[in-house]
Amino acid sequence: MGTIWSLDLNEFSGPKYVRIVTAIEQAIHSGELTPNSKLPPQRQLADTIGVTIGTITRAYALAEQRGYVEARRGDGTYVKAKVQNTESSKVNFATCQPPLTNQTATLSDILTEIAKDPITLNQIMGYQADPLTHQQQAFHHWLTTRGIEQDSKQLIFCHGAQQGLFSVLNALLGKSDVLMHEENCYPGIRVAANQLGLDAHSIPLTDSGLDLMALQTLVEQYNPKLLYLTLNNQNPTCIQYSMSQRQTLLKMAIEHDFYILEDDVNYCLPEEWHLPLWQQAREHSVQAQSRVIYLSSLSKTFSGGLRQGFILLPEALIAPVKLALHSQCWMVSPLNMEIAARLINTQALVGERDLLIRERQALAISMCDRLNLQHRWRGLNGWLKLNSPLKAHHVVTALAAKGILVRNGDDFDNHDNHIRISIGAAQNLTQFIESLQEIETTIQTLSQSAYSVV
Repeated sequence: MGTIWSLDLNEFSGPKYVRIVTAIEQAIHSGELTPNSKLPPQRQLADTIGVTIGTITRAYALAEQRGYVEARRGDGTYVKAKVQNTESSKVNFATCQPPLTNQTATLSDILTEIAKDPITLNQIMGYQADPLTHQQQAFHHWLTTRGIEQDSKQLIFCHGAQQGLFSVLNALLGKSDVLMHEENCYPGIRVAANQLGLDAHSIPLTDSGLDLMALQTLVEQYNPKLLYLTLNNQNPTCIQYSMSQRQTLLKMAIEHDFYILEDDVNYCLPEEWHLPLWQQAREHSVQAQSRVIYLSSLSKTFSGGLRQGFILLPEALIAPVKLALHSQCWMVSPLNMEIAARLINTQALVGERDLLIRERQALAISMCDRLNLQHRWRGLNGWLKLNSPLKAHHVVTALAAKGILVRNGDDFDNHDNHIRISIGAAQNLTQFIESLQEIETTIQTLSQSAYSVV
């Protein structure tokens, strides 16, 4: 007997058979369709949703091609059993990554398209010092539609933002040069600075960005070559720099002759995101344009596994940064670039993830309010300050024992009793809510027992 399951075609876009596959995919991810459950017979589902049986046949075949279901001869179509994974019992709130919605289906379709395109296959199998023209133009157009103006030659590609970050530092800073960065920051900047032997100094943060008085003092003392910032969504604190602070930073960069490396990798909902400093610099002056470097990737919007990053550079810096990139890898994979370019052109980059992230954010904020915690949320991350005498490492350890991973503030050189929670990795809403309830219960229980220590 088939599963009692149906769908509303009006909730999806595209050809009818593709809408059905999208519905199957979402039902599997949400847990509505479970492993080894049988899909409705083709004629039954066709009659229920008002399509031809041929449409259902085509949809089931595509779903099988994408790896979601399997046809069993004489016995119908079933949801594939889950592959056993020793890590499957763990829920990862520690790693900032987007939730899975349409990514698997979108990537499957793109790879199928490429496989059937011999001209493109021949092009991407050769050595390409630079992206193919249509790949470059896809990114150029996409950024322009987002309000980020640039000359196409200023757009340089890399294998993820970390390689871009390392290449910029390698190209612009020598061992006698000073790098400055936010006090609580993405650990990758510290790793890169240490690897290159750079003299790095941190700047304290306020609720609106950097402590500008501290920055002024340190700039006058050390004469930095570059300042690394995450202006739209600071990692891990979720601070967003104020507009007035951004203008002040531009003026300081011009006055003291240092570069600003603006890292805009961390995901923001559309209503949270602001145009980057790169764009403000273009509208400010030629001097300002020469001071700002913009770095981002598709990791937090689509998939970290794609490893597609990009850098926007002032014209004078293009050659040295490209040389630094080429010293690490001869080229960015043309196949990777082709996937990314087609992904952008399909307008399937974000899918339905914005709605899902808003829902998860709201649930997490409610939990923090019930626990009476100081907290700040933006995009995929939340920054929670635990109430004394509860200690962050106790919470992290206790949750790990229950299969829930969260990030200790110590990982970001913050020792003020914070944890970071990232809301993207839970497989579905049920798992997310259950895990959130476990986090809340654990914090409540540990808070009560902490007061009993003598």
